[in-house]
Amino acid sequence: MSPVGPDRPGLFAAVLLASLLAACATGYTVEMRGVTSELRNDRPDLAIEEFRSSFSDSTGKDRLLYLMELGNLMRLASSYSDAERLLLQADRLSDQQRGIDLGQQVGAFLTSDLALEFRGADYEKVMINYCLAVCYAARGNMEDALVECRRVNDKLRALNVSYEDNRNRYSDDAFVRYFMGILYEKAGDMNNALIAYRNSATVYDSSYARYYGISTPSRVKSDILRLSSLLGMQSVYQEYASEWPDLVWDGQGPDASHGEVVVVLEMGLIPSRIERSHTIVADDRMYRIALPAIPDKRREYYSINLLSGGSSSPGFLAEDLTGIARKNLEDHAGRDLARAAARLILKAGVSEAGEELVEELTEENSGISQVTGLVLSIFGAATERADLRAWLTLPSQIYVARLSLPAGENPVRVTVNGRTIYSVDSMMIEPGEISLLFLREG
Repeated sequence: MSPVGPDRPGLFAAVLLASLLAACATGYTVEMRGVTSELRNDRPDLAIEEFRSSFSDSTGKDRLLYLMELGNLMRLASSYSDAERLLLQADRLSDQQRGIDLGQQVGAFLTSDLALEFRGADYEKVMINYCLAVCYAARGNMEDALVECRRVNDKLRALNVSYEDNRNRYSDDAFVRYFMGILYEKAGDMNNALIAYRNSATVYDSSYARYYGISTPSRVKSDILRLSSLLGMQSVYQEYASEWPDLVWDGQGPDASHGEVVVVLEMGLIPSRIERSHTIVADDRMYRIALPAIPDKRREYYSINLLSGGSSSPGFLAEDLTGIARKNLEDHAGRDLARAAARLILKAGVSEAGEELVEELTEENSGISQVTGLVLSIFGAATERADLRAWLTLPSQIYVARLSLPAGENPVRVTVNGRTIYSVDSMMIEPGEISLLFLREG
């Protein structure tokens, strides 16, 4: 009797089945579409309902992501107390995630990285504290907002230390440092505000200019000159004034007869990850590698203006979270590919071992062992999935606009590409004070 092996039509049918299983498997990106759709339509309350109907609160491996998403949705719906509670839990959980879980590692090598606990990217961990600071500041709780400033400072310091010997590009956050400066200035702590502004400029001029195409905004420079002059730090002032000789900063910031409106505008949503996979069929086996990616897309720029009566101030791009997320994936591409390759080798070994075991237990030349090897390889290919989990309710970009106004009642309007997105006839401006306005669009 001649050997019986898997016929070619059967092989290709099995390959087609495995490919369909991989393509139809729902990932986090698909599950979040209803949530992000409601946010894009400026319906955060409905986005919360959609999220809760799609995701159950569990203590499983996606717990951190659940807390981050729901906490941020609560923030966007102005439910600040609920947002603070959830985001504080996320911050504590993120701090507690240490070491390696061997069980998860084994599961990840037998299936995919989806078996691993979600721990979040470094920029996502920093954004937890940014979101918390926004919640506190929006409610006028500057004491706790400044606590988050110090928490961010500690996290960024730890990132700088951990990245001394590798090439990860996100090791500091220029926008978050600048936002810290705004909060310190609002609280009357001018020394720490100046330190934060200077740190922000350093990060913009180094990693942000190089990796994300965002050099130090003129307004950040102005705030450094303004505060160093206000504090009488002549050596610091002269150092920066000589570096930026053409910069005009007079009339900016709050003083004895003026207050200042500061708008923090979150634009759009960070893009979802997609899966890029490669399938190979060879020697009656099917092999597949799947990796996460963010599609390349030209950055969108918006014309932001903060207006009051005859006064206006343009907004500037302070943060490009889409660019940061894309570079973060690139930084981890080598590690992800190495893990995927190791997993492929392991799965191939499982297929071979299964075939050999069945061959020993069945009649010689029955062909069952070959079919077993094929089936195991198809199972391995079908379970190979890219990890698409990421914090998808974060904005794509963040803009900042600042306008000094005389004390008293003033009309305030904010436009995006000429279209009004916020308008009040009367906002009380206190002398020497900063009034924060948090907005979201798209």
